[in-house]
Amino acid sequence: MIENDGFILFQVDNQVCAWVKAAEPLAHRIASDPVARTANLRHGKTWFVGVDALPNASDGAVGGVPLAGPWLPLVPELPLHRAQLSIIYQGYPRQDLDESDANYRYRNTRSAAHVDGLLPEGPKRRRYAREFHAYVLGVPLTDARQAPTVVWRGSHRIMQNALRAAIGSAHIGSVDVTDAYHAARRRVFETCEKVLLTATLGQSYLIHRFAVHGTEPWQGPAASGRMVAFFRPEFANPADWLGE
Repeated sequence: MIENDGFILFQVDNQVCAWVKAAEPLAHRIASDPVARTANLRHGKTWFVGVDALPNASDGAVGGVPLAGPWLPLVPELPLHRAQLSIIYQGYPRQDLDESDANYRYRNTRSAAHVDGLLPEGPKRRRYAREFHAYVLGVPLTDARQAPTVVWRGSHRIMQNALRAAIGSAHIGSVDVTDAYHAARRRVFETCEKVLLTATLGQSYLIHRFAVHGTEPWQGPAASGRMVAFFRPEFANPADWLGE
């Protein structure tokens, strides 16, 4: 399914539930720490970015509880980084003082849609491949269903083909992929279905590394916050990232 759609939303799994039970209290302590909040809150304090915030082991374990679930047969075996602890609060997104109107509008109308690892650099914000993720794994740590992760079905094929054509035989990190990326993203918006991954505790979702995805603006009633642990392990060889 991930090769066809670019994502899989898994059903509740007991192994995932056990990991969440171990990780959730630690995640809440991190999110409540004043120093961590100052460093991580964005968009009018409606998003705790939380990159590398969860102190899991290199196999994903927390407190001795292994990270395991239905995605394991589908992904390469790679060491895991400290998970991103992404928390969305009621009112997301608000506009930061240093955020342009265009960026704020895009965050609202297109759910801040992006492909991970293509980083904007320099005053003109030109994009280059800098992080060579193998996949994106999301594991919800709260039962809040507001502001879900969204993904555009089939977008991975459009984006992967466009980046392959743009990079060709050149050194992957040397190529400015901005124009190819923007053109492919426009095609995705025109031709691909936007899908909301409304996941709850015990569920998880796997996203293809080239799938266009983002976060839906908060809608609906107040809740304590939508908290997801994200893993994006990287290939040692960038050529594996651009390959199949």
